[in-house]
Amino acid sequence: MSAAKPILVVGATGRHGGTGTTVARTLLARGIPVRALVRTVDARVEPLKTLGAQIVMGDLHDRSSLVEAMSGIETAFFTYPISGGIVDAAANFASAGRAVGLKRVVVMSMAPSHPQSPSHLGRAQWLAEEAMEWAGFTCLHLRIAAVFFENLELLHRAEIEHEGVIRNSFTDIPVSWIASEDAARVAVAALLHPGKFGSDTAVYPGAPMQYTQSDIARIVGAYLGRTLRHENISREAWYHSIVELCATNDRVNPDMAGHISAVAASLTKPFPPNDIIRSVTGQAPMSLERALESGRLFSH
Repeated sequence: MSAAKPILVVGATGRHGGTGTTVARTLLARGIPVRALVRTVDARVEPLKTLGAQIVMGDLHDRSSLVEAMSGIETAFFTYPISGGIVDAAANFASAGRAVGLKRVVVMSMAPSHPQSPSHLGRAQWLAEEAMEWAGFTCLHLRIAAVFFENLELLHRAEIEHEGVIRNSFTDIPVSWIASEDAARVAVAALLHPGKFGSDTAVYPGAPMQYTQSDIARIVGAYLGRTLRHENISREAWYHSIVELCATNDRVNPDMAGHISAVAASLTKPFPPNDIIRSVTGQAPMSLERALESGRLFSH
């Protein structure tokens, strides 16, 4: 990577999880030039402009807009919302990248990215990664083997506040949960220090400490000063529950509902914990208790 060339950051003004935003901000704080790809120029880009980011407009579903936005770029961070359309987006991105001489891509991915994934989005994510590989880029796919803490508030806040319950299709087994900020720190490490990841083209960052759903109910309940319980429901029931949120929260969509309900229901044994986040960033991932105390979740 040439120090004179900016890193392209896709999703620099993203909302749910906001890994792209954190990646852009962290790179800028370290003096690394950033070109932030955005679909629209609105109030969300102003903080990045103030920090020194170059803002370019482009649409992952419009190849011609990407060729111009990516001109002169050699390294990029690619992420896509938990929504349909990623295969088309990756194909456009890969084609535009080949046209402008893109060399290296760090992809924010998910553990269920494989051809037999229980989730249609997991299968699509895998195809998107294949497109990046076929384009000839040097790729590192960060298949996050954890659920983001931010999902607790996004998907469960109303039922926690009104019913004292966390209702989903997870069984009560230990699962890795992390803050989106920690996933973004891994992405920054991958962009700046790829040697820390060895020769792997895909890694599965999780957390050394895992939580059952009962653990989460106890910890969140203690923070909120009330008793919470977990209730396991079917994949179909949680899918419909999440779909109902779409009417009041545009960060939620039916594709997300199908993805997370299917993945949760498919987990019958814990994914082994690991300490990849600490090993590549030098800092331990945030605990649920710390995430709550920081005000990131359930703030008023």
